[in-house]
Amino acid sequence: MKKNTLIKIALIFLVLAFLINQAVSMFYKPVTTDSAVFYTANNGFKITGVIVRNEILVTNDKSGVLHYLISDGERVSKNGTIANIYGSEAASITLSQIESVQHKIDDINSILSFNDLEAANLELINSRVNDNLNALIMSTAAGNFGDIPKTSEELLFALNRRQAALGNTSSFATQLSALNSQLETLNSSLTGVQGEVTAVQSGYFLSKTDGYEGVLNAENLEGITPEFLDGLKSEKTAGNVVGKIVSDYEWYIAAKVSINDSHNYKEGDTLKIYTSVKSSPVLPVTVKRINTSSASTEAVIVFACSEMNSELASLRSGPMTVVSREYSGLKVPKRALRVVDGQKGVYIVKGMQAKFVPVEILYSTDNMMICKKNDADGQLRLYDQVIVKGRNLYDGKIIG
Repeated sequence: MKKNTLIKIALIFLVLAFLINQAVSMFYKPVTTDSAVFYTANNGFKITGVIVRNEILVTNDKSGVLHYLISDGERVSKNGTIANIYGSEAASITLSQIESVQHKIDDINSILSFNDLEAANLELINSRVNDNLNALIMSTAAGNFGDIPKTSEELLFALNRRQAALGNTSSFATQLSALNSQLETLNSSLTGVQGEVTAVQSGYFLSKTDGYEGVLNAENLEGITPEFLDGLKSEKTAGNVVGKIVSDYEWYIAAKVSINDSHNYKEGDTLKIYTSVKSSPVLPVTVKRINTSSASTEAVIVFACSEMNSELASLRSGPMTVVSREYSGLKVPKRALRVVDGQKGVYIVKGMQAKFVPVEILYSTDNMMICKKNDADGQLRLYDQVIVKGRNLYDGKIIG
């Protein structure tokens, strides 16, 4: 009896030891690891950039109603027609109707040009119908009534495209005939053009002005000092101004910086500027000028840029980041760094063992470092599990 009791106690201790060992294996980790991932860092500084460019005001002294032939941000060539002048508002309304009807005719012709109905992606077409319908509902709910005409046209096009994909094109002939008849009626009712507004230079046309066109002059870059930017004020725009043309050649970004920051740069330096502009998130720039003032602890760096598009043409100022250098490589936590026999490196998990690999640090902060990517054997590689926390590490130590 006593012998059986001892055996039971021994078995209980064995089971408890096994359970404790399993629990320790599950919850105690002798090392903590992090994956080496590809990353790009930079040592930039933030600025508020003020845009300086060559801008020509577009004026019109003729009486009548303007009907613009190009949209805001659209490029215009020298001597190209920006707008026609009509005798009444009704003519401009008729022109807008003509453009709308012509657009619908073009849409139907485009739909009918899809001959291979089997190749039509019905799932994608249905998705576009749903997206446009949701956009129309959201615009209506938010009170964005100006977006409704365009969204409605896009929804109609998607619905018609679905009809064509399903082979239901019989109604399009009737629609097309009615639209062509409407277009003919509108054209016959349109009165003649009384004049036109043309472009004196090529560039991007904007119908809105901000009063800084004559203040921020690209011909006077040396005058853009910290005091000048502090006292910057817009001018009143004359009544005959109907827009402006932004030059598509070299333009400038002026920004106030500390004297110490300005000493890190010189004229001719090539840099990058990160912006919040969707079409141009990164701009290649060159330091054009560094203007200082004896009465100030600040300076103005003027950056030159030759990239231009409609979104940049309408930008006057905004938050930006100036980047002089970028560092791309494998990002690992700074606390993973070890020094073995005078060589910097990190321990990685190789199978069930720790292995020391040397690293070349390109850039570091208090929390992380960027190491040079090297695919050779014995080097740190992409997605290696780097040991961030562990005691008494050495090559070959079992850590699994």
